[in-house]
Amino acid sequence: VMLNIGANAVQAISENRDFFVHHRPELIFRTRIQRLVTINGLLHRSAIRIDIEDNGPGVPEEIQESVFYPLVTGRAKGTGLGLSIAQNIMHQHNGMIECQSVPGQTIFSLYLPWELNHAAK
Repeated sequence: VMLNIGANAVQAISENRDFFVHHRPELIFRTRIQRLVTINGLLHRSAIRIDIEDNGPGVPEEIQESVFYPLVTGRAKGTGLGLSIAQNIMHQHNGMIECQSVPGQTIFSLYLPWELNHAAK
């Protein structure tokens, strides 16, 4: 999932070189434990949160609401399957994925439940 989102960011950056005439391309991965988070309608005491952030041109506004649907893509050579598959994988692990995007900043946030009994195993 992280590899797919990171690869998408790199492709978006490489396809929009004009955007980076005045900007340095960045791809940032952040991890943390988030407390009291609702994932798929269930409240969890804690969750692992992974943010994948880039400073590319952003997800086109017209597809932001449907970016996780199959066959939806903002790239000329994209299949529109990667984010749909990533979302399905996250759901299989009781997690979720969110996207926030404006020109110059896109953040995909991955949430996976983390319960204290995991640490004891």
